[in-house]
Amino acid sequence: MTEGTDADPDLIAAGWKLLRPSAFITLVGPFYSRTVEGKTQYCFRVATKHDNTQDRPHGGMIMSFMDEVLGHSTQIARPNDSFSTIGFDCQFIDGSAIGDLVVAETEIVRATRSLMFMRGECKVGNRVIATANGIWKVLLSRGTER
Repeated sequence: MTEGTDADPDLIAAGWKLLRPSAFITLVGPFYSRTVEGKTQYCFRVATKHDNTQDRPHGGMIMSFMDEVLGHSTQIARPNDSFSTIGFDCQFIDGSAIGDLVVAETEIVRATRSLMFMRGECKVGNRVIATANGIWKVLLSRGTER
């Protein structure tokens, strides 16, 4: 397992790349991404630092992961725009445990000039453990304020 921004060699060998770290993600990550059949996937390995005192990741960790990867997906779709989360909803469906690899896929539900509506799903293996929906507001587009 990894802490901070140290890369997990097993994940790197499997084709995952470290996702850009921020100060916050350095605390809770690392997060990874890869592209499979044209779709971006994201993951993190549940570590002891994520423990909610029941050998499971804290719900806030799952929410932080989903907020980050949904936001990252907006940047992939519109690299000239800068976004900020303005609405976020997460449903916890099943649990995971320390050592599990949590994988998420995201999709754009709708994009307008000023908003992007996103949804995503977290899985451990084939088990869905959480879903999330969110709205991202365009703050800057091609260097101009909105």
